[in-house]
Amino acid sequence: MARVLVVEDDSDFAESLVIALGVRKCRVDVAQTGPEAVRMYNEADYDLVFMDIKLPGRTGVEVLEDIRSRHPDARIVVMTGFTEPALLESAMQAGALDVLRKPFKMRQLFAYLDALPQTDG
Repeated sequence: MARVLVVEDDSDFAESLVIALGVRKCRVDVAQTGPEAVRMYNEADYDLVFMDIKLPGRTGVEVLEDIRSRHPDARIVVMTGFTEPALLESAMQAGALDVLRKPFKMRQLFAYLDALPQTDG
């Protein structure tokens, strides 16, 4: 069972991701701010993170950099509804696994789960 962290300040959108990921039997936690996401990641072992690029106070890129500075193998997919080439390029340079553009189909979300390394647990 994959453990997933959703970092999203839009609670309705976050809830829709929780429901969709629950269908795939994931354990899902939600953080609404960057500092909350960093704290949660430091306290738990997540297989995958879906992070909005626009967060209150800090960008998703800054949060990604903070998490990956302590956890270089963190798998983080950045989500965005905006087209900001410089910010998206910064996310990729900081180690984002990919950029998922909103709105997206849930099968796109599930593809990241399917690509996770399989474990015997």
